[in-house]
Amino acid sequence: MENVTVRFEPDGVIVTVPHGSTAHSAAIAAGVHLDAPCSGLGRCGRCTVTVDGEVSPPTADEIALIDLPDLASGVRLACRARLLSDATVTARTRGEMTIAEEGRVPDLDVENPANRGIERREGSPYVLGAVVDIGTTTTVAALIDLENGDELVRAGALNVQYPWGADVMTRVSMAVREGGDILHRPLVMQIERMILALLEVLEAPPEDVREVAVAGNTAMTNSFLGEDLTPLAAAPYEGAVLEARSVIATGLGFTRLSQATFYVLPGISAFVGADIVAGLLATQPSAETGPVLFMDLGTNGELVLVTAEEMVAASAAAGPALEGAGIASGMRAEPGAIERVWLEDGELVIATIGGFQPVGLCGSGALDLLAAMLDAGVLDASGRLRDDVPGTLSSRVVERGDVRAFVVDADAGVVLTQKDVRQLQLAKGAVRTAIDLLLSEASVHSGDVREVLVAGGFGLHVDGHVLARIGMIPPEWADRLVFVGNTSKEGARAALVSSATRRSAEEIATRVRTLALATHPEFQDRYVAALDFPA
Repeated sequence: MENVTVRFEPDGVIVTVPHGSTAHSAAIAAGVHLDAPCSGLGRCGRCTVTVDGEVSPPTADEIALIDLPDLASGVRLACRARLLSDATVTARTRGEMTIAEEGRVPDLDVENPANRGIERREGSPYVLGAVVDIGTTTTVAALIDLENGDELVRAGALNVQYPWGADVMTRVSMAVREGGDILHRPLVMQIERMILALLEVLEAPPEDVREVAVAGNTAMTNSFLGEDLTPLAAAPYEGAVLEARSVIATGLGFTRLSQATFYVLPGISAFVGADIVAGLLATQPSAETGPVLFMDLGTNGELVLVTAEEMVAASAAAGPALEGAGIASGMRAEPGAIERVWLEDGELVIATIGGFQPVGLCGSGALDLLAAMLDAGVLDASGRLRDDVPGTLSSRVVERGDVRAFVVDADAGVVLTQKDVRQLQLAKGAVRTAIDLLLSEASVHSGDVREVLVAGGFGLHVDGHVLARIGMIPPEWADRLVFVGNTSKEGARAALVSSATRRSAEEIATRVRTLALATHPEFQDRYVAALDFPA
C-alpha cells in the first residue's frame, strides 16, 4: 500500500502513514494529540486543522460543523480529512495540538500541601507511598508519608487518554477497535512520570516508593490493569474486573518504579467504580439521622443513596459537557475559564478562574449561565434561546450561520449555542433522572435527604442554588450540598496506609446494590420529563 509522509506544525513532528489515512489517525500515529473530544467520530467539530497537500473533499460532517467561510478558506476536521499526498498539517488555533514527549508530563500542576520536604533519617530510606486517582478527564497523583498518612506533594494533569475520547464509552470503543494497549501503555507511562516528578520535588529516588493505591472508574482501572475492555462496550456490561487487585509494578509495564506494588481498589459495577468506593471510604456517610446522597459529578455522574437499610447506586451518563467538553466555547476548569456567571441589575457579570481574561466556559460557568439566562427570559423552559424578550440580554442572542447562539463575551468570542444548551440539558436530565429513580427505589422523599455530598473537581466551582434553578437537583437540596473535594484520592490514601481500610473497601464494594437505569421501566418517561428547565 502506498504511504504518505505527514509533517505536523508547529512542532515539526513527521510520520509516515498509509495513503488515505485521516489527519487524526496520522496524529495518533505520530504521538500528536489533537483536541478531539469525540475521538474522531466527526461529532464535536474541535479538531480543526489546515492541510497543505492533496486531501479528500469536505464531508457532510464538516459542512455541518465548520462555518462556511472557514471551510472555503481550507479549514478541515482532522478526523474527516483524508491525506492523498505528502502533507503538512497545522492546528488551526494555538493549544489544539500537543506533543506527547518521552519523559515529560504536559501541564503538570504540582502542589506541596505541607509546604515542606522530608528529611532523610541517617541510614534509612524514606517511608513513602503514592496514591493515584485516574479520572476520565484528569489524572492526580500524590506522595504519602506511610508513617503518618500525611500527603506531602501532589500533581494533576490532563488524562493522557483524553485525545482518544472525552467520555468513557468513546475510549472503550477505540480500545475494542484498536486494541487495549492504546489506552493502557500511555496511562502507565503518564503515572510513572508523574510519580517520578513528585519524587524529584522531595529529592527522593524511585525505589523509595513501595506501595501505590489506585482508584478510578471501572473503565479507567481496567485500562490501567491492561484488561480487555470489551465487556464494557455493550450490554449486559458484565465481565469487567471489579475485585481489588495487587500487582507488581513491572507486571503493569512500569520500568523505574520497579520496587512498587500497586493496589487497585475494588469497583461496584461496570459503571460504578473504585472511585466511588474510595469516596464512600473517605466520607463515611451515615444514615442514622436521615438518608444521605453521595454524588460524584463529571463525565459520568455516579450516585449512591445511603439509607438505614442499604446503599443503592446508579450511574448517569452525563457526557463531557459538565466538564466543559463537547460545547462550542467549552474548556476545562483552568485559568481563564469562566467559572461563575450572574445577573446584576439585569446585566450579565462573569468571573474567571484566576481573574484572567476569558478564554472559554468550564462546566460550572455554563450551568451558571443557564440559570442567569432562565432568570432573564432569554432561555425558556424548553431550552429554546429567545431574542424577543424585554431587557438588554436579548440583544446577545444572534444567528451564526444557521445556528442560534448567546454571546457571553464578544471580545473573547465566547458563546453558548443552541446545540450547547441541548447538550447541557441532556447532562442535567441524566443526573436528575438518576436522583429521582434512586429516591423512588428506596421509597425516600427528596425532602427527607439530610445531606448531599458532592465530590470531584466539578463541585469546587458549582453553586447548589444554580443546580436547583436548572432542575438538576430537587429545589429543597439547594442548601444541603456539602462539597467534599477529591474523595477518590482521599479514599485511596486511606486504603494505602491501612490494611483494615482495604478490607472495608472490599466489603463496601459487595454491599452496594446497583440500580440499572437504562433498563428501568420508568427511565425513558422520567428522562424526557427531566430535560425541561423549571418554569
